[in-house]
Amino acid sequence: MRRPYWETYSPFQLGFDETFNRLERLAEAGQNYPPYNVFHGEDGGTVLEIALAGFSREDIEVTTEQNILTVKASTDTDDRKYTHKGIATRSFDRSWQLGDSIEVKSVDYKDGLLTVSLTKVLPENQQKKFWFGTGAAREKLEAQVS
Repeated sequence: MRRPYWETYSPFQLGFDETFNRLERLAEAGQNYPPYNVFHGEDGGTVLEIALAGFSREDIEVTTEQNILTVKASTDTDDRKYTHKGIATRSFDRSWQLGDSIEVKSVDYKDGLLTVSLTKVLPENQQKKFWFGTGAAREKLEAQVS
C-alpha cells in the first residue's frame, strides 16, 4: 500500500520505485522481538547482534535474498509447567532491509547471541576512476584512489 505522501515525489522518482518500496517496508516493520543491537564494527562495517537465548544453532535459519536479510527460528513445544517464564523462546521471522552495496560478510552464533557482520562493497561503476590529466596532478589523484 502506497502512502499518499510518497505520491508527492512521484514525478521525480524515475528509477526510485524500489527506494520508495523499501521505505514503505521499513515503516511497516514495527516488530520488537527478538531484541537486537546494531553497531559499527572494527573494520568499518556494520554488525547486527540478535539475542536468541534458548535457541540452538539448528533452530536458526539466516538467509539473504533481494537485499533482505531474514532470520527465522522455531522451537519445539515446551511441555514444562512454568511458575515464571521470563525468557521468550517463541518462533519468529524477522527481516532487515539491506542497502544495494551491503553484503553479509559472516554469520556466527555463540552463547545465545547471533552475530551478523555486514560490509559495504562498491560496484565497479561506483568506484572512483581517473579519466583525464597528466603529470603531477594525475599521480596525486591516482595515489588518493589507491
